[in-house]
Amino acid sequence: MKYEIKTIAWIQTIFAPMEDANSTTIEIMCRAGSIYETKENNGISHFLEHLFFKWGKKYPTPKSVAEAVDKFGGEFNAYTADEYAGYYVKCAPEFVHQAIDVLSDMMLNPIFPKEELEREKWVVIQELKMYEDNPMAMAMQKWQNYYFWENSYGRPTIGTEENIKSFTQEMLFDHKTDLYAKDNLIITVAGKISDPTAVENQLSLLFKDLPQTKRLQKPAFPNALPHEKISFFDQKNEQNHLIISAPGVKGDDERKYAASILATILGGNMSSRLFQNIREKQGLCYYIKGMHLASEDTWVFLIRAGIDKQRFDFGVEKIFEEIERIANGDITQEEFENAIGYNEGQIQMGIESSDEMASFLGSQYLIYHKVETLEDILKKYKKLTLQDIKDIAGMIKRENCYLFYIK
Repeated sequence: MKYEIKTIAWIQTIFAPMEDANSTTIEIMCRAGSIYETKENNGISHFLEHLFFKWGKKYPTPKSVAEAVDKFGGEFNAYTADEYAGYYVKCAPEFVHQAIDVLSDMMLNPIFPKEELEREKWVVIQELKMYEDNPMAMAMQKWQNYYFWENSYGRPTIGTEENIKSFTQEMLFDHKTDLYAKDNLIITVAGKISDPTAVENQLSLLFKDLPQTKRLQKPAFPNALPHEKISFFDQKNEQNHLIISAPGVKGDDERKYAASILATILGGNMSSRLFQNIREKQGLCYYIKGMHLASEDTWVFLIRAGIDKQRFDFGVEKIFEEIERIANGDITQEEFENAIGYNEGQIQMGIESSDEMASFLGSQYLIYHKVETLEDILKKYKKLTLQDIKDIAGMIKRENCYLFYIK
C-alpha cells in the first residue's frame, strides 16, 4: 500500500494512489464529532453535516449541489461519529477537479439560510424518529448513556428533538468556526490520481483562507464504569435487545489485534461460538454479534443480541456460559487460525475501493497522527499466537461484564 503525507495550505493531506482503481475519492475529515458538544447543543455536529450540503456560494441551492455531482456520475455523502465528521465525493478519475470544487464550496462557503435551516430540522427529526423506531439502534443509544454516563461521550450523536428545534444560524457558524480549522482536519485523496500536482495546486488555492487554529478543545474522557451491573430501558418491544459489555484495550494499544481475534472467536462471524451455540443450536435469537471497539478514548468488548422475552433469562445465562468458557482459556488452535484468516480477509476486502481507502487512512492519521498500512496490520495478525489471545481472554470474565437491555 503506497501513500504520501503532504502539507498543503498548512493542512495535512494524504495521497494514496491505487493503480487498479477506476475511481478517485476526496474526503475531508474533521475532529468535530459529538464528544465536542455540550448538553445544550448536543446534536449540532450532525445537524451541521446536513446543512453543509444545502447552500454554498458557487452552488446556492440543494438542487444545484446535487446536479453538480450528478452530472459527472459522482457519489457524495457525509457522516458524524463521536470523534469526527467526514465528507467525501467519489468520482471517475477524470472528474476529480469538479469533485474538489463541489466539496470545497460546501465546506468553505456555507450560507446556512434560515429558511433551509428550519426545513432541515424536520428532516433530522424524522431521522431521529426512525432510529427511535429501531430497537437495535435504540439499544445502542441507551447503552451508550448507561455505560459512559450523562456527558458528551454518553449522549446520542443525533441529539434530541428539543435541541434540534433550537439550533440557529449563529450556533451553526460558531460551531464551524470552533472546529473546522486547518489544524483540526485532514484531506485524503485516494484512488487513481492522474496528475497529483494539479490536485495539490487546486487544494492549495481553495483552502488557503481556512482558519488556521481551532477554538474548541475536546473534553476530558471520564473513564468511569457504570454504577449498576445490570440496567434496562422499557420501550415495549416484542423482544429484549441486550448488550453485554466489558472494558477492552485502547486504540493505540498493540493488544487491540488480539482483542479483535478474541471477539471474532466469541461472536464475530457465522462460525463463532455465540452464533453456533446460541442461534444455531439453541434457536434463541436471530442476530447475535461480538465485537471489540477501540478508539482514542473508548475501548470496549460488546455482545449484542435480540432474545425472546419468555426465554430471556435462559438466553442470558447461555451467553454467559460461552463467555466464561472462552474467558477461562477454552480456545482451540483451529478457532484461533480460522479467526486470523477471517480478520485478514475482512480488512483486505474492506479497503478495496477508493472511498474505503480514504476513510481507512484518514481516520487513523486524524486521530493518532500515524498510519498503519494494510501490510503493517497483516504482519501484526500473523505474529499473534494462541497464547496472546488467552492472555487477554480474562478481560471478558463475567465479573468484568455489564448487562444492559431494552425491553
